[in-house]
Amino acid sequence: MTRNKYVVAFRIGFQSSLEYRFNFFLSLLSAVFPMIVQYYMWTAVYASAGENAVFGYSYREMIMYTILAAVVSKLVITNIEHSIAEDIKSGGLNKYIIQPIYYFGFRISSYIGQRLIYFTISLFIILALTYALNTFYNLHTEEERVIIFCLSLILSIVLSFLISYAICACAFWLSEISYFFVVTSLLVNIMSGGIFPLEIFGEGLQRLFRLMPFHYMIYFPVNILNGKISGELIWQGIIGQGVWIALLLLLCHFVWKWGMKRYLGLGG
Repeated sequence: MTRNKYVVAFRIGFQSSLEYRFNFFLSLLSAVFPMIVQYYMWTAVYASAGENAVFGYSYREMIMYTILAAVVSKLVITNIEHSIAEDIKSGGLNKYIIQPIYYFGFRISSYIGQRLIYFTISLFIILALTYALNTFYNLHTEEERVIIFCLSLILSIVLSFLISYAICACAFWLSEISYFFVVTSLLVNIMSGGIFPLEIFGEGLQRLFRLMPFHYMIYFPVNILNGKISGELIWQGIIGQGVWIALLLLLCHFVWKWGMKRYLGLGG
């Protein structure tokens, strides 16, 4: 019976994704303009540098990274922060407290439902772009690398959800949280490699970013497909994603348990 409630949550999320599918396509379209800007920017940088590699990337690798990272960043972004914060502020959590349904289970079931069709479409776009770029540059991406990329992308989406869910708990302590979400979203996007490869920030910051889970969201899966990460580093990264998912599950549990002690349940 309890399990059926999570199936219903999945269906609600899936129906919601169909209802708002136009927003998703607009979101993908919005990624095209930064791609074009970065294409011309990196073309100028490589032309003026007069070197085959900049920040350890060949021109082909940098263009491929820029295009794939733009699409992957649109896929892993959760957009759940404001709805969860609204539940905390307006007393919307009350119904989950009095009913036999776990709020985390409801949210992740609904999120999977929302992302299922987007994941399928985005994956098709990413593979089509990879094929087009490989054809243009006369390269080949092994099938094994594509399969591992898909696995890494699924883990990235789970990781992104858990990071967002943990950040949402701040709404228990902050009275105004909208700007906090804007700042954290921007920082997470930068530290995950959604705008530039992490190598551009220098060795010091790159080492710091690698101690955090964010680079596993975009930088790692994109560089698997790009061919920059290979051999046992791929499997070390997959294990790293699994370890961070386990740690973030614990973090979400304790932060939300702590936050619920401050929950007033006004409204609802």
